[in-house]
Amino acid sequence: MKPIEVRDNFNFHDIYNLDKVWTDIKFTVIDKEFEFITLLKENLGGNIFFKGFKFQENDTFDWYCSRGRLEEIKFNEYFLLSKAVLSQFDVLVHNSNGTEEFVPAWAIEKKPELIWVNEFTIDGEFASILYHGGAYGSKFNRQVREIKRLAQKFCYELFEEEYKYEFVRCYKSAKAWNSWFIDFIIDDTFIVICMKTRTIWILAHTDAD
Repeated sequence: MKPIEVRDNFNFHDIYNLDKVWTDIKFTVIDKEFEFITLLKENLGGNIFFKGFKFQENDTFDWYCSRGRLEEIKFNEYFLLSKAVLSQFDVLVHNSNGTEEFVPAWAIEKKPELIWVNEFTIDGEFASILYHGGAYGSKFNRQVREIKRLAQKFCYELFEEEYKYEFVRCYKSAKAWNSWFIDFIIDDTFIVICMKTRTIWILAHTDAD
C-alpha cells in the first residue's frame, strides 16, 4: 500500500458530497502494544485510550490529509465522531437495576477542537504526559532525560523514524469531545497522522481529582 503523498492532480467535485466521500473512505482498527503506552497506563491516574486506524488508499482523503487540510472535509464530524471511532471508547454505565456494563461512547454537546502540533515537538508533548501525569501527578519517577528517550523511541516506532513534515501530522485537544471523557480537569487528546503507514493514532487521557 502506498504512503499518503502530496499530489497535484485532484478532482474537487467530489467534496460537494461529503457523505459519499466518507462512505468511500475505508479504514481498519489497529490494536498494537507499545512500551510507552503501557507506562502511561501503569503510572497515570484516570483512563488512557490508544488505538490506530489504518486508511486504505483514497484520492480525496490522501489529497486533504497530505496538505494538512482535513478540516475542509469535516474530519472531526465524519471521522472522530463516527460510530466506528466512538465504538472503540468503552464507557462504564450504572444501570437502574444496580448493574454495571461497558457500552460504546457517544457524542456530547462539546465538539473536538484540534490545534496543530509541530512535528518536532511531538515527543516532548508525550514526554510531558508521562512526566506530569494526571490530576495527582505521575508515579514514574525517572530522570527527564530517560522520559524524553522513551518518548522519542515511541515516536520512532510510530513514524518509522520519519519526522519530516511531509510524513507526520499531529493535532491536540484539551477538551472532552465524547462521553468517555470525565470532562472535568484533564481531557487531553492527541491525533497523530503517519503518512508512511497510512495510520491515524488517537491517544487520549482523562482524569479528575
